[in-house]
Amino acid sequence: MPIPLYEHPVWQSVPEQVMRPGGLTVTEQALALCDLQPGARVLDVGCGAGATLRHLSAEFGLTGFGVDLSGALLMRARQSGNGAAFAQAKSEQLPLASGSLEAVISECTLSIFEMEAALAESARVLKPGGWFIVSDLYARNENGLAALRQLPPGTCIGAALTRGEIEAKLAGCGLKISVWQDCSERLKEFPLCTLSTASAVDPFDLIIAAGKAKLGYYFLVAQKA
Repeated sequence: MPIPLYEHPVWQSVPEQVMRPGGLTVTEQALALCDLQPGARVLDVGCGAGATLRHLSAEFGLTGFGVDLSGALLMRARQSGNGAAFAQAKSEQLPLASGSLEAVISECTLSIFEMEAALAESARVLKPGGWFIVSDLYARNENGLAALRQLPPGTCIGAALTRGEIEAKLAGCGLKISVWQDCSERLKEFPLCTLSTASAVDPFDLIIAAGKAKLGYYFLVAQKA
């Protein structure tokens, strides 16, 4: 059985905060736009080994919850001792009560989920007025989408959407975007060769497809209506 991408030893050799462009700096930029008080309950969807939740707990006093499909990464997250609660679960079936959270975060994960179902679940568990924070890749040239779709499945690059598509999907789930920030310069920090090795994709195929789609990077902040 192939090793899941984010459990691959090559990918795990990269510091966790480097796995996504901008790391915790982008997380803090987005969080600064949200009115979250100490003790507020925050869910990290696709939390991996829990780096974001450790930071949110230590620096902002937030109460963290994390879900991920990887049992191996969740084991590492639980061993970190940051007080967050973790569960092995799909983003499309969150084991949390409706209206129970002040915020949901999805960092470099939304595009590889079944997006409509994942967004609907995130909206369900948020309180009215709750915050939804996303950082991910997007295609700035819709004419390059076909090239992205020809890449092997399983990476955020191959599944990237256009800004218009993302905005429409959020609106359809009752999530109103208040801020969209392009951070494409952060892609210079992305370990592309590491990703191509872990996903068994030719790096030149990735580069060519990304160029055709004019691949970009963004974060957004939205609220539940």
